[in-house]
Amino acid sequence: MSSRQSGTDSIGGAAHQAQPALVVGNQYVRSAALTVANTPAVFALVNGTPPNVRLVVDVSARQLAENQPDFEVTLVMRAQGHVTPGSDAAAAPVSVYEADISYAGLFRVAPGQQENLETLLLIDAPRMIFPAARSLLLTLVREAGFPVANIQPVDFVALWHSRRARA
Repeated sequence: MSSRQSGTDSIGGAAHQAQPALVVGNQYVRSAALTVANTPAVFALVNGTPPNVRLVVDVSARQLAENQPDFEVTLVMRAQGHVTPGSDAAAAPVSVYEADISYAGLFRVAPGQQENLETLLLIDAPRMIFPAARSLLLTLVREAGFPVANIQPVDFVALWHSRRARA
């Protein structure tokens, strides 16, 4: 179990650990898919160099039962690998693969955290499950025969602000 600590309190002169605001339970793959274009010829285009990756990330959360503190948070990651054929920098990039994963976690929100619910579920929860989702995505691409480049952590705060601005 991982958790986000909400702080410590001093009670009677002794430090007391506060209840975690968010506790993660099970984590699991909801779905995973990989499409490789134009096999086996596509591997000659890649030639041992990691493709450029376009990554699209989305997060959703749903309450599992009314009046319960349990939620399912789903992190969707779509990666498209592209290469530029030959040495012509002006050539259009060619798509070599598309990988889609949907990775979820079960979370319990501590009592009294309702005012922080949106940020807990759409920022803190995906931060907790992102490393496993990224590992799954990179493993899927590597097992398909492509060299992988590291995917940097996602700024879930910026993603949350972007979503709020569009709404």
